[in-house]
Amino acid sequence: MSSTQQPHLTANSDPEALETFLSPLLVANGGRWILTMDGQALEREFKFKTFAKTWDFMTAVSLQCKIKNHHPEWSNVFDTTFIRWTTHHPKGLSEKDIELATICDKLAADFGEVAVETHQQQGEACGLTGLANRAAGSAGDCCVPKKSN
Repeated sequence: MSSTQQPHLTANSDPEALETFLSPLLVANGGRWILTMDGQALEREFKFKTFAKTWDFMTAVSLQCKIKNHHPEWSNVFDTTFIRWTTHHPKGLSEKDIELATICDKLAADFGEVAVETHQQQGEACGLTGLANRAAGSAGDCCVPKKSN
């Protein structure tokens, strides 16, 4: 894994098992994902030939999100989708994040992802990071258990 960024795994996870699945996903090991600066998330961009292919990919990812009961922070502009996987409660990377990142890679191949150079500037996957940050910042506490009355 990257010497500058270490994964911050959720408290309830098995570090050795998760790092085994995480390592091949990372750019430093030949994968396409990067860790965020705080190590609490995986992110990357996906580019397709058309908006329709991009939308089909996002639809397939959203179906997996529904099945796994987990959601990404993501944004889309035309033929490019930015995806960040993180767990909000407990904070950090979880088994679901790593599993869904792996699923995203497989789905992207199925939908004809166009190869692009992976950006790794300041721990950001692409220019859509800011859009996802703004959306996530205004979304509220999506995953914090609600207090019952």
